[in-house]
Amino acid sequence: MSITQAVWYLSFHTLYGLVKYLPMLGGDVLRYAVLKLFLRRIDGWVWFRDNVTIWFPEGVSIGSGSMVGENCFLDGYGGLEIGRDVLIAHNTSLIAEDHGYASRRMPIRKQPKTPAPIVVGDDVWIGCGVRVLKGVTIGTGAIIAAGAVVTKDVAPYAIVGGIPGRVLAMRPDDTEETPSELAEAALRRLA
Repeated sequence: MSITQAVWYLSFHTLYGLVKYLPMLGGDVLRYAVLKLFLRRIDGWVWFRDNVTIWFPEGVSIGSGSMVGENCFLDGYGGLEIGRDVLIAHNTSLIAEDHGYASRRMPIRKQPKTPAPIVVGDDVWIGCGVRVLKGVTIGTGAIIAAGAVVTKDVAPYAIVGGIPGRVLAMRPDDTEETPSELAEAALRRLA
């Protein structure tokens, strides 16, 4: 690590450490201001709730209108791209790296890490306590149920849950009907 990189990391951890635990509203604004300086990209306003931990912020990009809940962990080592209008509930981890374990002759902690990017599309809802592992792409409009562990790509508009995560359903396609048509159809089903 160069001196420049060391100073950059020290600056990030010092400034972010000052605002990481501040309560909402004022803390959200201050966290946003600090993270705007250090993340690879923040488009528009993004909510970062208290106690969000970020490793390798230079690898993290996030789109406007998104929200990262309390106690989340974002790992940018392998690259982390989060789309627009994404909801990430509390206690969720997005982990873009893993420990190497190819050799039995060397302790795991001394082996090289194995990074791979995580990509989260627009309008995704990730429930509380979810784990998304390296190399996963979550398609636009997907929902990840609370407590799921996502190890494989998720199709757009899929609803995924479980350990390991699997498709439970697909979100309905209401793009061809107006809200009043949907309401009328719902009333007909009740009759």
